[in-house]
Order: sequence, then C-alpha cells, then structure tokens
Amino acid sequence: MAETATKMDMSNANTLEKPSASASQLAAELKELISLPDVYLRLQQVMRSDEASMNKVAEVLTLDPALVARLLRIANSALYSFPSRVDTVTRAINILGLHQVHDLVLATSVAKAFAGMDNAVLDMRTFWYRSVQCGILARTLAEGAGMEGGESLFVRGLLYDLGHLVLYHHYPEQCRAALAESGGEYGVLTQAERRRIGCDATMLTAELMRTWQLPAIFAQSYDYLDDPQHAPEQRREIAILHIATAITRGLDTDLLLEEIVERIPARIWKLVELPPEVATHAMDAATLELIDAMYRVLAGGD
Repeated sequence: MAETATKMDMSNANTLEKPSASASQLAAELKELISLPDVYLRLQQVMRSDEASMNKVAEVLTLDPALVARLLRIANSALYSFPSRVDTVTRAINILGLHQVHDLVLATSVAKAFAGMDNAVLDMRTFWYRSVQCGILARTLAEGAGMEGGESLFVRGLLYDLGHLVLYHHYPEQCRAALAESGGEYGVLTQAERRRIGCDATMLTAELMRTWQLPAIFAQSYDYLDDPQHAPEQRREIAILHIATAITRGLDTDLLLEEIVERIPARIWKLVELPPEVATHAMDAATLELIDAMYRVLAGGD
C-alpha cells in the first residue's frame, strides 16, 4: 500500500512538472470558450475602416445598452472629474476621443467576458481590485511624466494579469505549486510557471491580445514588459507599465513601498525620465476611494 501511495505521489509530481501547453495553444482554446462581445468586434471593424467617425462609433455602441451604461459611468467617475455630466455616448466620444473610447470599451468588454470565470486559487474581487489599481497607477504615472495616452495605459494596466486568471482556472494545482515555490518573487514565479505549465502568465496575456486581434501595442506591452528598452515602439509607455505592475505585485507582499520601488531597475526609471520618488505621489493620487469606485464600475456588475 505504501509503495502504491509513493507511486501515486511521484505521478502527481511528474504531472505538476510536465509542461502542458504553450501560450498560443491556451489562447486558441480560450477563444472558443470566451469571446469579446459582438458590439466590441463591430467597434473594431468601424475603427479600422476609412469611414470611422464619432457618429459611426456611437451607432455601434448603442446596440449594447449595458456597455453604454458602463462607459458613461466611467466617463462620469472621479477618474475624469468632468465639470458637467456626460449623459450620451456622443458626448463621451467628443470629450474622450475615439481611441480613448475604444480602449475603455475594451476594458469593460474584457471584464464582462471574464465575469463568470470561477477560480479555485484566486479571490476574484482581489484580482479585479488589484487590476484596477494597476491601471490607475499606470495612468497616474503617465500623467506625471507629461505623456499622452493615459487611457490606453490604464487599460493595459488593467489587463496585465489576465493570463493568471486563465492559468489559475485551467491549472490550479500547477499554479499553487508555482506560487509556493516562488515565495513572492516574480522572476521565480514566471520560471516555475514555464516549467510546470509551458508558459507564464504574461506570455499568455500577450497571446490573448493577439488572438483577439487587439491593437499591436497591447501584445507588445506584455511581450516587452520586463525589457521595455528593446520594444519596437512606445518604450517609455511600456516602462511606465513595468513600474505600475511591479508596484501592484509588491503590494501583495510584506515589502514596504520604498522597498518595492528600490527593486525596480535604475534603467527603467531612466527610460521613463522620472525619479523613483514619484511612486509615492502616484500611490497617493490613486486613492482607495478611486480604486474602489472603478472596481465597481468595471467588475462589480452593471
């Protein structure tokens, strides 16, 4: 009996260590199970056409009242603090711009698509709360650096850990083992995930962006998240995203904010042309009230 139990333990260990799938395989499988809403797919088509206009975009969005409601709630949230109420899609597009509306609709579409995914490893409220926090940090850092495209960085920050949501769902035992092995160290975790599953979460996030045919910069942001200086474009923006994700991951450890910031390589701070001290100001600006409000808008239901 003891010998049989030992064999079973060895079999389980081998299963945990054996790579199961590549990022592209997982993304392809997920596309069959979870797809972005039809209204977002139609929005993609309009945005890519030569006839893209505010009226065309508004016409597509009004086909999904729930999506419109979320978009207007975002536009009227403390994230933007417009002096007067934004009460129509057309006004939201006029104020935010076509590309910003696209990115915010993408954020709400992804949150809606994954809302029903159960997870045995991760608390879903914590996952979305941290995701929103990362997005707001990225946007705040971009504003502090005088950069445009803050909404795009907000969405890229929001989606940065989407790969873990998938891995925890499909490979809970392997993920638990990888988490235990990592001891909270991100670099160790990615290596453990690659060895036990076949890819890490960030690789999977990038592949999901390609599978969904999102703008190329989304996939590139995650492809070069740990090495932004070698990205083909938007190196500074990706470095901002690197800082936001590093801080967000660190908040779930016992490290103080100062210690988390010290671990971010000097080359990253040099690339964004900001001193490390701005991290404290960004955290102050990304208040708990704002994070909670955006969490309820994006992931707390319509």
